[in-house]
This record gives sequence, structure tokens and C-alpha cells, in this order.
Amino acid sequence: MAELSYMDRRLEMLEIIRFLYDRKLTNAAGGNLSERVAENRVLITPTMMSEHHRCRLNPEDLMIIDYDCNIIEGPDKLSRESKMHTMLLKNFPEFGAVIHAHPQFSMCFAAFSQPIPSVTEATMKMGDCGVIHQAWAYSEELAIRTNEYFMNNRERAQKMGLEGILPQHGIVAAAPTLNKAYSIVERVEYDAMANIFKPAVYAAQENLHE
Repeated sequence: MAELSYMDRRLEMLEIIRFLYDRKLTNAAGGNLSERVAENRVLITPTMMSEHHRCRLNPEDLMIIDYDCNIIEGPDKLSRESKMHTMLLKNFPEFGAVIHAHPQFSMCFAAFSQPIPSVTEATMKMGDCGVIHQAWAYSEELAIRTNEYFMNNRERAQKMGLEGILPQHGIVAAAPTLNKAYSIVERVEYDAMANIFKPAVYAAQENLHE
């Protein structure tokens, strides 16, 4: 078997994939990751990485594709959401990686197409997590709508990366590095959790003063 390209990047991606699943930042319903490893070359996860593999992949399971989603290296099992990844990486040179995931608490906001307010210091400079205009999962329109959202928020995206809610679907984050994109997903997830438990915290405070 030919030696795999970009082995160091593959191993880093595999580690982050495991973190996403183990920390409930994605679920069996899906999720995918991509990273630009060279000009017009993208390292990307295969289809069904969660449902079929529970995010336990091997280096050879990852794929190398170009911006047109032509497979350069790897098994012929490309996710139907790959176009969303390649469109962002092609049109935003400031991005080096994209993560689409289904975080446990963020999904509560995605389910009702609601933004996630920034309520922690970790996201203070990032601001609220906005909502991308709804489109069917796996569709070309989803890629276009996501690209439009990032383009409309490009000033912020250029400074620190950007994330958005995919209505009824999940979250997508893009950043200069895969580690940074992962950090954005986890920071936003903690904001989602804090917002959900906010009423309980206020109720507990009121009880203390009764």
C-alpha cells in the first residue's frame, strides 16, 4: 500500500474527531471535518463517520479531495456535505479548517433556529452565534447559504474565525486551524449550556433570598 500523505495532519484530525464524539460535541446523526493541506487539496472525513464508526477512524479512512470534490486519495465514500466545506475553504483563504457538528446543547438552539447568545468570557470577543438561512441538509443550497452567511460576517471571520447555526441540523465553525475551529465549537457549546440552565440558576438565587 502506498504511503499516506499528510500523516501528521491525519493524526491530529483523528484526535479531534474522537474529542467531538466523546465530549458530546457531535452524535451518531453526523458531523464532518475538513482541513486545507495544500492549495486546492483538502483533507476531509468520509461519510457516516459517526453513524457507522462512532468517530473511531483510521488514517487511511480520511480522504484528500480538491475544491470540486474530486477524490485524489482515499476510499470512495465522500460525505454529501463536502461541498459546504470546500466552498468555504476555496472562498476564504483566511480559513484553514471547517468543522460541522451536532453538539448536545447547541442542538436545542438549532432545533428552533435560534441564535446562541454569548454569555461567557470565552466567547465575549466572538459575540453571539448567529443563524444561517435554512436549507435542506446535503443540498447545494446549504453550501451556498453557509457561504453567504460567512461572507456577510467576513470582518469578524478574518479576526478569529466564525461559527453559525444550521437550522434543525447543527453547527458549523471555520477558523485558521483545525484546533481553533474545535475550540470555537466547544466554547459555543458551553454558551448554549449556560443559556439553557439560566432559568434554573435564577430560580435558585430567588429561593436563597426568600
